[in-house]
Amino acid sequence: MLRPSVPRARKLWWLVPLLAVGLAGGCKGRRSTGELTPPSDAVPWDARYAQSFDDDYTRQPLNLRGRAPHDIRDQRLLAQRLGYSDVIAEVEVLQVWGKGRYQGSQDQYLELSIQKVLVGQLVKGTDERQFMIVRAEDDLPGALQGQSLLLFLRWAPEQVPPYHHHLMPVEPEAMGYIAAVIEHAKAEGVLDAEGVPAESGKKRGGKAKRKRNKGGGEAEAEAAAE
Repeated sequence: MLRPSVPRARKLWWLVPLLAVGLAGGCKGRRSTGELTPPSDAVPWDARYAQSFDDDYTRQPLNLRGRAPHDIRDQRLLAQRLGYSDVIAEVEVLQVWGKGRYQGSQDQYLELSIQKVLVGQLVKGTDERQFMIVRAEDDLPGALQGQSLLLFLRWAPEQVPPYHHHLMPVEPEAMGYIAAVIEHAKAEGVLDAEGVPAESGKKRGGKAKRKRNKGGGEAEAEAAAE
């Protein structure tokens, strides 16, 4: 698979104003040039997901056994992200662009390489290298470069960029828990063998052996967050 040069990837962000104009004018036929693009049947963004998909990242590993208020909050957010994500993927940080380092912008970005999609699917033609904004109050540490992170993403087809996300460290305890949740969802027929929601599998002609439970992963997330 041919990878675009870094300058080409950066230039994609200069297209944002043009995309915004196109969307404001009712343009429905967005053409992917390798960036993360929602499928045609993606549902509109709902503000109730804003806390879970805040375009930020978790700096410290989650304490799944902790009972302190901040631990419980993190555990609930993880459950919500697992249930509400359209895409969950392991990514590697290729480059960190902090405030003022990217063409004088005060926004911060990470250049990521998508290593493995665990849940959901990406539109055909999506490049494995992505340039993603991170809305963190603190400066992004350069030490993130080379690290593996877990990406939780929910589509926002009417916005630019057309998604919101959250990133967290890849560490054994959390990954073991996440893998168990995904396997349970597959066993219940909520996800197919490839990690794609069963309803999506039916739409694209896949063989979904079991019906998806009412509410699907979202019901599981809400139950886990109680």
